[in-house]
Amino acid sequence: MIVFKRYAFILFMILGVKSYAQKQPDTGFTKKVEKAASALKVKSPVISDPVSLNAQVVWNDNKSQVAVVIKVKVLPGWHIYAYVPKNQPYIQSKMVLELPKGVTPLSEWTKPNSYPYEDNIFVYEGQMLFTRYFSVKDLGTGAKISAGLFYQTCDIRQCLPPNTKVKELKL
Repeated sequence: MIVFKRYAFILFMILGVKSYAQKQPDTGFTKKVEKAASALKVKSPVISDPVSLNAQVVWNDNKSQVAVVIKVKVLPGWHIYAYVPKNQPYIQSKMVLELPKGVTPLSEWTKPNSYPYEDNIFVYEGQMLFTRYFSVKDLGTGAKISAGLFYQTCDIRQCLPPNTKVKELKL
């Protein structure tokens, strides 16, 4: 049993080192992504569709890494759910992502701050920015990333049915 634990620990360490050995985005690239994100336009949401979304990809200088930036606007008075406890009926938002072969995540999604709501629920309101970085290797022609958000939006009187908004981004 002790031998098994040692081998399991060694395997865990090797896999951990390998996953952290991937090259992380450099400061210049992250600043480029921040600038592109602030310039990304999103249509204003309306009563009939209280959530608007837009997305884009941003490449680093040598095309070895790409960032996916998703900007979301929620109509004032409405919210989407960042965290919902299991005993609550609301639907927590989830990021939608489909990657082509040759694109590997370098990070998890960077998400905006959420706000406490009732019953240990947390919500997103207003404008939000979601960002994720990827390494790119041997990308085929015509490759695309599909990225977006699955969510339920509510105001103080009603909740709309769950919805998914996805943008197809050419690489």
